[in-house]
Amino acid sequence: MKTRWFLAGLLAVLLAPFPARGQESVQTFPLSQVRPGLKGVGRTIFEGNKVEEFQVEVLGVLKNAIGPKHDVILARLSGGPLAKTGVILGMSGSPVYVDGKLLGAVSLAFPLSTEPIAGITPIQEMLDVVPESKTAPAGVARGGLAFGIERAETDPVGRVVPSAGDGVLNLEKLFPAAEQENGLAAMRLPLRMGGFPSGLIRSATALFERLGFEPMAGAALASGSLSNDEGGKDSENDLVPGSMVSVYLMRGDFNINADCTVTARSGTNLFACGHRFLLAGPLAYPFGESHVITTVPNLYASFKLDAPGPPLGSIRQDRFGAIYGVVGEKAPTVPVNIQLASTLNKPQSYEFEMVQDPFLTPVLMNLGMVSALTSTERMVGPSTFQIQGGIELSSGGQVDVDDVVSADANAGAMAGGAVAIPLAFLLGSGFPDLAIKSIHLSVVALNQRRVATLEQAWSSNSEVRPGDHIEITTVLRTPGGESITDRIPLDIPSNISAKTLSVVVGSGGAMNVLQNRFTPLTTAPRDLGQMVKALNRMRRNNRVYALLMAPARSFVLQGDEYPSPPPSLVQTFLADPAAASGVIFSGMSVVGDMETRPSTFAITGQRIISLRVAGAGE
Repeated sequence: MKTRWFLAGLLAVLLAPFPARGQESVQTFPLSQVRPGLKGVGRTIFEGNKVEEFQVEVLGVLKNAIGPKHDVILARLSGGPLAKTGVILGMSGSPVYVDGKLLGAVSLAFPLSTEPIAGITPIQEMLDVVPESKTAPAGVARGGLAFGIERAETDPVGRVVPSAGDGVLNLEKLFPAAEQENGLAAMRLPLRMGGFPSGLIRSATALFERLGFEPMAGAALASGSLSNDEGGKDSENDLVPGSMVSVYLMRGDFNINADCTVTARSGTNLFACGHRFLLAGPLAYPFGESHVITTVPNLYASFKLDAPGPPLGSIRQDRFGAIYGVVGEKAPTVPVNIQLASTLNKPQSYEFEMVQDPFLTPVLMNLGMVSALTSTERMVGPSTFQIQGGIELSSGGQVDVDDVVSADANAGAMAGGAVAIPLAFLLGSGFPDLAIKSIHLSVVALNQRRVATLEQAWSSNSEVRPGDHIEITTVLRTPGGESITDRIPLDIPSNISAKTLSVVVGSGGAMNVLQNRFTPLTTAPRDLGQMVKALNRMRRNNRVYALLMAPARSFVLQGDEYPSPPPSLVQTFLADPAAASGVIFSGMSVVGDMETRPSTFAITGQRIISLRVAGAGE
């Protein structure tokens, strides 16, 4: 009922004169009165900021054309450059009027069609994207990547243990594929990417195309600056039906924005696109007016080249039929600063801001990091990046970034994951009070391969007793033949009952593979503090780790791990189906977990040390 009253009120406002410049008194044309042969006009920008008219001839109505209860009005367009260009990418949302009444928005087209035949989303379907409250909460979590926390917050060795496949960000499978057939399909949104090398754009194209975008290099000229956007407030009145609007995913030294057209505006309420953006539901993305430089005819799909201005509002809803935003509202973004000590002996600084989103933010962070490094550093030949910094939270906590990546080629692509992966875990946690305040990184680039191999590892004692303190000595071999020795202190638990123990010594990657094989725990964090603490214990490339493992049953209950529990306790849980349903059992117990100090090398390799427990089980 509330939704009906809100829509009725919104319609009443649409019927009244618009106060903003260039907006007229508008009524809506009901879908029930649409017939073949109806003539109308559409409004869009072909060049500059001038809204121009084009002609529309209705061909008919396609019932349930693109989904249940999603009808499409089929029409032939003419006028302006349309005879030469066909339906243009960026025209999505262009309003269509019949007898002065708003019919809907141009939103669908036939790829490779020789005529400008388009699908029109009925205006009522666009208005229906507004929920009961037009001020839906921003930043609603939509889920994200799963992860495991191995111990409780009270245990100082609690860790996030990524799966073996988390080393490379591949989020394509998490997104629904956009329509790509040759029939009637939603018009792909032009995605401008500025500041990125062409090779990086090609590698990201598959993901963005899956999301329904048409990635394009360049033509993303951002006006204004990160620190002074106040000068664009006078442009709010220029956001009228038919004008161009850009939704910003990233802006600053790197720019990513997607474009469509404003369909209707009532006061500060704005409707655009005539179809989904990401189909993300409630969100908070910045948007602003965009200046169309020119329209480029293209055999596959003509498109507009544009230069977006400063943010003027926030997109609040992204639904099947349209996007809905509020003019004058500020969308929260994540500011990023990267300080690079380049091999050119010239310090470089990069600044940008990006949307806060469980899925997109890690991808955008990865793109920004890789692009910053490839702008000055080589991608062919041995190179190393030493990375330090942090992901600062609005709540006051910080997830530390401290890692080293090195390779014979394309090390920059690996460096992006050093910050993007913990960021993905953090944003994917779904905590409602989670907000990223800023990300700051310091990177030292070297024109050499700095990979140290774990060559030897031994224990100070081969026979131990419960409660003993031992040391594990590790020897790393560098590419230049240098040996680096370090020691890891390790305590033998006083309650150990196994006759033998194993100490697995190795790199962070090797430890992650091992723990996911023997103890694949997926216990969710209890709160944000536990999450941050576990992420700060995330395994990294620049350390050697030592896992003390016992061949005994362990279990996890509500985030707490119980290694080698008494048989009576295990039987108690097994006898109670309700309790047993919340328990995760494993055949191996990690009873000790320590690491060396950070190194300036990326470390590889693994060794296993066997220990005999004197008196155990006797």
